[in-house]
Amino acid sequence: MGKPPFCCLSFQQLLVNRKRKRPFETDPIRSIFVLSQKYMSIHKIIILVIALVIIPNIIANSPLLPERMNASSNHYYSIYIMDNGKTDAEDLAAMLLFYNPNVSPSLAQEIANIYFEECIDEGVNHDIAFCQMTLETGFLKFGGSVLRSQNNFCGLGATGGSVRGEYFPDMRTGVRAHIQHLKAYASKEDINKPCVDRRYKYVKRGSATTIYALQGKWAADPLYDQKLENLLDRLFLLRRLMASQQNTFEHSF
Repeated sequence: MGKPPFCCLSFQQLLVNRKRKRPFETDPIRSIFVLSQKYMSIHKIIILVIALVIIPNIIANSPLLPERMNASSNHYYSIYIMDNGKTDAEDLAAMLLFYNPNVSPSLAQEIANIYFEECIDEGVNHDIAFCQMTLETGFLKFGGSVLRSQNNFCGLGATGGSVRGEYFPDMRTGVRAHIQHLKAYASKEDINKPCVDRRYKYVKRGSATTIYALQGKWAADPLYDQKLENLLDRLFLLRRLMASQQNTFEHSF
């Protein structure tokens, strides 16, 4: 019998080099390379490399493929603390209600409005500040060492156990202290309103300009920055879903 064509060779035969002394059963990558040299021309090898390596990497590194979503930069959050947030107060309130339906809609909207306003006054990214609040309070469920009555929405001064941290007379003052503390970490500029954060003076100014730099400074949790990023992901995902539902509803009439 003559030599069978390439398409009829068994898989075991394909994994053995033409020099029978050196089988490649345990090294599939090398086997593919040897086979490609034997049965494929150079231009086919190049096409194969592009198809299997380069194209998948390009696709994987394209965040949400904005060209296919008709998306703009407004669809993506900023990791910089001193930056403009992309959401509005309604988006923030919706996130809080989605993850804690026990919060009243009026309270959710009130605290969202306060975060939105206080962040604008200081130039702080309200997306980051609000997500940090949800992380520190468990979406206003509290349950840790900080009590709901403290109006302390970011764990200022709390170190666990009986050390509950700072107390503030009302919601707005507590939010303002949070924003001032964030600004102290992220900027060397002065705050625009009278200081209500008693720990403001202890912060090394401008030492944490992004969410990633807060880990080890704001909290000792080694995953703190990743948790913040995850919350930002969830905020913007929920925002896109709500926008999609709204568009579907409008086009149904």
